[in-house]
Amino acid sequence: MKKTLIRAISFFLTLSLLTGLLIPFASAIEYEGVESMTVDATAALLIDLDTDQVLYEQAADEQRYPASITKIMTALLTLEAIGRGELDLNTEITVDAAALADITEDSSTANLQAGEKITVKNLLYCLLLASANEAANVLAMAVSGDIPTFVELMNQRAQELGMAGTHFVNPHGLHNADHYSTARDIYRMSKQAMTHATFREIVSTGRYTVPATNLSKARSLLNTNGLLTSAKHYGYTMDGTIGIKTGSTGEAGYCLVAAVQKKGHTLVSVVLGAQNPTDSRGNVQRKQFTESKRLLNWGFTNFSDATLLDAETYLQELPVRFSSEASHVVVRPTRSVQVMVPGTYDPERLELRLRFHRDVASAPIEAGDVLGTVTVIYAGEEYATVDMAAVSDVSFSPFMAFVSSVNTVLGNIYVRLLLLIALALVVVGLVRRFQERTKEERRAKRQLRQQEKIAFRQREAEARQQDEAQAKLEKEAREQQRKEELLRRQQEAQERQAKRAQEAQERQVKREQERLEREERNRQLRAEREARQAEERQRRQAEREERQRQAEVRRRQEEEARRQREERERRQREERERRQRQEREARRQEELARRRQEERQARQREERRRQEQADRERRRQAEWERRARQADPARNAPPQRRPSPPRDPRQGSAPRKKQGRRPDDRR
Repeated sequence: MKKTLIRAISFFLTLSLLTGLLIPFASAIEYEGVESMTVDATAALLIDLDTDQVLYEQAADEQRYPASITKIMTALLTLEAIGRGELDLNTEITVDAAALADITEDSSTANLQAGEKITVKNLLYCLLLASANEAANVLAMAVSGDIPTFVELMNQRAQELGMAGTHFVNPHGLHNADHYSTARDIYRMSKQAMTHATFREIVSTGRYTVPATNLSKARSLLNTNGLLTSAKHYGYTMDGTIGIKTGSTGEAGYCLVAAVQKKGHTLVSVVLGAQNPTDSRGNVQRKQFTESKRLLNWGFTNFSDATLLDAETYLQELPVRFSSEASHVVVRPTRSVQVMVPGTYDPERLELRLRFHRDVASAPIEAGDVLGTVTVIYAGEEYATVDMAAVSDVSFSPFMAFVSSVNTVLGNIYVRLLLLIALALVVVGLVRRFQERTKEERRAKRQLRQQEKIAFRQREAEARQQDEAQAKLEKEAREQQRKEELLRRQQEAQERQAKRAQEAQERQVKREQERLEREERNRQLRAEREARQAEERQRRQAEREERQRQAEVRRRQEEEARRQREERERRQREERERRQRQEREARRQEELARRRQEERQARQREERRRQEQADRERRRQAEWERRARQADPARNAPPQRRPSPPRDPRQGSAPRKKQGRRPDDRR
């Protein structure tokens, strides 16, 4: 029993492990009638940017190394600092030597130098187009003063965006085991960054020229996104691409976040951990571009735009109590639901599930009051749950509330029983009273009661007419009051809008004044610094020239070392190609020898087949002759042979003549 239990536990643990290993490679969303999709990468995600609708996901919540996609967060924090007035796109930043400390030789760079002055805008272009790692450090120090403080700000902003599976260690994305994110978190970060017009403009630029600075000539930057431009990677462009960022390290693989606008929607794809294999011709296959393009085309091809719910559609009438002017109120959704559905939109597959807070609404009700929700379901999948609000106002009527209360009380069985008992007692008293009276008195009283009833009915009819006239006047007054209230609300809305515009203008003027004051203070500070630095300028100039000379010597030495390294690599490539040619020639010779051996074997088989056929023919001929001798007795006698002349032993034996068949021979 114990062994059986242990085996069962081992089986279920193994099954769970295999399931966990296979799940990341399978798509979490399957659509009926849509061809299945598998991306050749460790993680992938496809989302509609306008509605946050997930069209495809593959290990989207598993932690991966983001590489240079980290720079999206660096750019986002820089732009938010600009929005707060802490920086300006035209602010000049001096590159600190500390920003170049952790930059390796094989990392992407814009060749920024210590002491170089460059604007924030041009640093953002270096960051997002050339993926310059030193630009990320310079912007981090400009925003927070130092890199560790900026990294803390990155992690804080990630938590605010709901990026629970993300942790940053540096602002550029160079590999660190504690620097990770997920495909879904990267989408959240990218969506927030795409809300900034400056970010959208930069990531949609294919080529940009950074003007000359104090230490460098003009730089030409190429966007590394192959879906956007073929300037750096040829043959991968896709129409409608508007961004956004690539990334790659040895540990992270090749990654890409791409956004494409088509058919009135913007789809964002995230592909992480792709590889770049080399085909038989030596061409590199850049899977981060091909897989992203294939995933985006799959989304636009297999999904169509559909409005599942219109905000102007009246859904249903809901019964109303405590009101004399309306017995029902119409409800409609508070917003529209427009999504991308798999395949072609079919209205028959749409289902709207209405759920009201109460089966009967109670007056008073104002237009816009939420009375329930509607769940939008298409093809069995739930897309949204939207509030349902009243279309019009419904006023409260005290009389109807009283009537409803009376009906509620009368609906109680105990109250009805008491009323029946009281009625029975009244009937018994009346019977006794009628028995005591004479018939004439009863007749007189009956006539009197009939007259009183007629008079009461006349008064009741007059009162009902007066009530109806009063109700009509009150309804007209309420309608006039509602129109006046609507006009008053419109006027108040216009006044609030004008007030907000005036306040925004005042805030703009105040910010402009503050900016001018900061610029004035900055000019004064710069003047003071220039005055202090004037005394040291000549000495620094000499030191700078000496450093430049030494840097030039080092650069020439490095250039010479690089040329020697390239020469060695070229020779090694030529040696590898020569060995490959020799191997191909040896394989060709082996193939040729094998083919010749096969041809010899084929000729030998053909020779054996001909010999076997000749043997069969001789045996068949001998059988025919034997049967012919048995059939003809005259042939049974031994033939008289003529003496043959002596043969010359030097001559070979004469060839034997083949005996012909007689006409009467039988087989």
